[in-house]
Amino acid sequence: MPVYLRKNVVYTPPSIENVSDEDEDDYIQDPEQIRDVLPQPYRMINKVINGVLDDVWEDVSQKEKARFADQSKIRPPKYDCAVEIQNQTQATSLADSGDGRYIFIGLPNGLSVMDASTQKPVTIWEEDNMEIVNIRSHVMGVQTYLIVTLDDMGTGRLFAFAFDCLFLLKVLNEQDSGVKNLVSKCESSNEGDYMGLMLENTSTKETWLEIHKLPRDAWLRELEAIQAQIAPKQNPQEESSGEAQNTESHGTEGETTQLSKQVHEKSRSSSASSGKSSASSDRQRKKKRSGSRKGRGKDRSGSPKPSTPPLMTGNPGDKASYKFTAPNMVLKVKPPTPLAANTSSSIYSACQKIDSGEVIGTGQSHLLTANHLEGRDTMFDHLHGNLLKYLPKDKTEAEIVIAPTFHFLGAGRMVPQGLELPSQAGLPTTVAVWWTGGSHVMHYSLLKTAKDFEHKPDVVWPFSCRIRCTTVSSCTVLLAVGLEDGTVVLWDRYLGINKGVIRICQDVPIERLKFLDPSISQPTSQGYPPYRKKSDICLLIQGRNGAEYIYNTEDGPQTRPICLTGVPDKDEEKETILDTMPDVPELLLVAQQNGSLLLKDVVTGSNLCQMTLPSTHQLTNPWEPVLAFGSGGQLLYVKGTKIDTEEVSEVDEETEMEETPPVSMSSLFIFQLRSFPSLDPYWKREREAVSYLVHTTLEQRLDALMKERLAQQGLRKTRMQTRWGMLRQELDLIQQSRDVSKRRALSRVPLSASTYKSSTSILLI
Repeated sequence: MPVYLRKNVVYTPPSIENVSDEDEDDYIQDPEQIRDVLPQPYRMINKVINGVLDDVWEDVSQKEKARFADQSKIRPPKYDCAVEIQNQTQATSLADSGDGRYIFIGLPNGLSVMDASTQKPVTIWEEDNMEIVNIRSHVMGVQTYLIVTLDDMGTGRLFAFAFDCLFLLKVLNEQDSGVKNLVSKCESSNEGDYMGLMLENTSTKETWLEIHKLPRDAWLRELEAIQAQIAPKQNPQEESSGEAQNTESHGTEGETTQLSKQVHEKSRSSSASSGKSSASSDRQRKKKRSGSRKGRGKDRSGSPKPSTPPLMTGNPGDKASYKFTAPNMVLKVKPPTPLAANTSSSIYSACQKIDSGEVIGTGQSHLLTANHLEGRDTMFDHLHGNLLKYLPKDKTEAEIVIAPTFHFLGAGRMVPQGLELPSQAGLPTTVAVWWTGGSHVMHYSLLKTAKDFEHKPDVVWPFSCRIRCTTVSSCTVLLAVGLEDGTVVLWDRYLGINKGVIRICQDVPIERLKFLDPSISQPTSQGYPPYRKKSDICLLIQGRNGAEYIYNTEDGPQTRPICLTGVPDKDEEKETILDTMPDVPELLLVAQQNGSLLLKDVVTGSNLCQMTLPSTHQLTNPWEPVLAFGSGGQLLYVKGTKIDTEEVSEVDEETEMEETPPVSMSSLFIFQLRSFPSLDPYWKREREAVSYLVHTTLEQRLDALMKERLAQQGLRKTRMQTRWGMLRQELDLIQQSRDVSKRRALSRVPLSASTYKSSTSILLI
């Protein structure tokens, strides 16, 4: 086979000089690259597995950091000294009497009253299908209380509690016609002068707000007359009761003594002094109410039966034998209608209907026609049609619940009706109303005597966005409005000025507002002038994200609010209620979404203690817990629900057919806050009553200056003697200075004429 070779080809061997030097970066930095690259699809599988491992490791690291941060937190002391009240196992709502004497308990079939310090039942009002879900109480007179109740069927009732008896004053939505109006909300003023209730027509689904004036003085006179009738009837019953009442009273005292022993055993031993004081007050109360407890029995559920004739027992549907004066309606407010086009046929007729524009209104009277509004909507859809799909879906009309929020206010410069009348001092003269989803606060006068209860608001406050919450001070002078964009607007109603606009957090709605007691602020030196010029009132603010702030309303709008609690790490730690203790305003009761009950210092924001229920129970509805203070904050009543951990055993069909009493899954517990060691410094602290209202008049200023001048008259003699003694020393100093000046003048030698000429010639040269 022939082989073809190329001729004249020279093969040059490689030279060492032509070999390139070794590159310093010519090595593998990643050990994973030693292996060959995997082919597909194994390369994709490897990448997915590595991504999963990285995500898992990141989650494990975050959980480890969270666990370490949670363990490093300073935990408040826990107190598990809750004692269950045996004869109150079906409580649906709670409310204190305002002065700490009694606790009003709503039941599935009525209303009961319990002594707050001794936990003894006082009286009960029974009625079938009357499950009370909301209770509000106000002090109407000397140991006379007004109770406003709302049941699950939408019926509102007014009760009066006096001389250990309950009286039904009025059924609020009692209708003679077939159509029944349901009460969705019912509140009254602080002293029970006015009451507002939201009504809903069951047939037309129409809602409105009614304001009624309560005849408080007439009710007090009628109750005094009833007491005068009952007193002669009780004396023969007390004499004929005999040993049966003594046996029952001893049994009741034994149960209460056993309950107090359990509280005392679970509390610390240093609370013996408070126990003695409560025992002494118990003996005094037994002497005062010895007649009213006689003849009192118990029913099957363990609740006491009424013992006096005014109680309407048996058939509550019958009219009571005691008639009370009916309230009078003074105002009716309907929700604002949606913005609609002007229906006028011409511009002239439209201008005749609208206002002159001198007063700010709700915006319903305008010149915008239907064509104009339709054109605006069409242009908006054309410009932003591609972005409309990203907007949140609005709720349907059935899901939106429009409810009013209203506050009864005193006289002020904004609505001056009743400001100059001495008879209206301390009484509500105005009601401020705003509706859910609205941006206007409307003020209505309560002193108008027009026949038509529906009239326009006297003052309208418009805001830039929707209103989320409002609050007023106890004297109704300050009004705070929380908006949806994280802004709080503060008004001084007495002077009629805006005290400031506070920006809390951008785009975080304000959820809760609360004015704190002025006594918690540090006392400042009075100085001069001798009268008060301001009161340090703090406003507690909570946003939707759970952060809490405190703002001093007297520091000016330039001052930033102080952050008490930052945004919680977990949603379960968000606080749902903020309620201050009656006699200790520095303490704030807080309920979290996880069911924890905490007491915290409102000034520093630190948690002082945590109250825990027994392991078998949990807090009922942490979003709206059922609780109330008693005895001025020394006791705390909490409703707990039993945790169902055991499986229910199967029963036979015959047993299911039999009627068996329902087993209560809830209980009422009591905490003795006076025995908590961490709260001792707050109980020992002395406080002075400080009023919210600081508007010193000219007469008050002159009186303060004259009192200061008269108080300084006793010091004038001492000051004059001291001044005359200092005058002698001052005269001696003046005489010495004069002698020194004379000696200096004599020591000077006058110059001769020749000497003066020679000195002058020298200067010229």
